[in-house]
Amino acid sequence: MARSLIPNTTWSRRLIYELIYLSLGFNRTAVFNVGFAPAQPDIRANPAFADRPNQIQLYAEMFNQLPWEADHWRSSDCLELAAGCGAGLLYLNTRHAPRTSVGVEQSYVAAWRGRRLGVDVRPGDVARLSFADACFDCVFCVDALGYFPVAAALKEAFRVVRPGGYLLLGETFQGPPEEAQAHFRRIGEAAGFDFVHCRDATGGVRRSLLEGSKSSAFVRSLPALLRNSLKETLFLEGSERLRLWQTGAFSSVIMTFTRSSSRR
Repeated sequence: MARSLIPNTTWSRRLIYELIYLSLGFNRTAVFNVGFAPAQPDIRANPAFADRPNQIQLYAEMFNQLPWEADHWRSSDCLELAAGCGAGLLYLNTRHAPRTSVGVEQSYVAAWRGRRLGVDVRPGDVARLSFADACFDCVFCVDALGYFPVAAALKEAFRVVRPGGYLLLGETFQGPPEEAQAHFRRIGEAAGFDFVHCRDATGGVRRSLLEGSKSSAFVRSLPALLRNSLKETLFLEGSERLRLWQTGAFSSVIMTFTRSSSRR
C-alpha cells in the first residue's frame, strides 16, 4: 500500500481535506485517485466528468469486475468508503442505476458538495459505520486505504455487506503486482472476506499519470500553498512518486472479494 502523504493526525488530515474542498468551485466533481487510461468516450463526453475522465475511468474498471447484469445492478444497494464529493457515486448512478447508493466521507465540506451534486454522501467514520448489518450488496473503496484505519474499516465493511455481496478495492502499492495482490488479499481475508480475483491495473494507471492528468485544470485551481504541500500526493511533475511510477516501482491492482453465504 502506498503510504499516505497527507498528515497522519486526525485533526490535521481533516483540515487539509476541508481546505482542498473549500478551494474548489462547488459545481465540480473533484476526484483524487490515480486514474486509468484511456478513458471511455462516453466518460470524456459527459460534462460532469470532462475535467477528470481518467479518474472516473478507474471506477468504471472497478465496477466491470462484478458479474452483474443490468437488472442485478438496478436491484442492488451500494456503499463507497472515502467517497469524497461523490464523483464515483455520480458515475455509478449514471452508468448502473443501483437501487440505492451512499458514500461515507470524513470531510464535511466534501459531503455537503456531494449532496449539492445530487448524490448521498454522508460525513462519518469509515471505521464506525452507522448502517445496519448486512444492508449492502457492494462496498467499494478507490485509492484511499492509506488514509484511515484499514483493519477496522474493512471489518465494518464485512459487517454491512450481505452474504453473497462484494467488496471492491482499487489500490496503489509500492512493489510489483504479485506482491500487491498478496498484500491486499491478506487484508481482505483478515476482515472475513473470501478472495475472488485480482486485476493488474498498473498499465492503465501509469498511462493516466504520464498523460499528466494530475496537472489538469483541477490541480491548477488549487491555491499555490496547497499545490506545493500536495505535490507528492497528487503526483505532480517533479515529484518523487511520479518518478517511481515512471521507473516501475509502483503497481496498481483492483481486488474483488465476496462475503460467503456460509460466513457469519
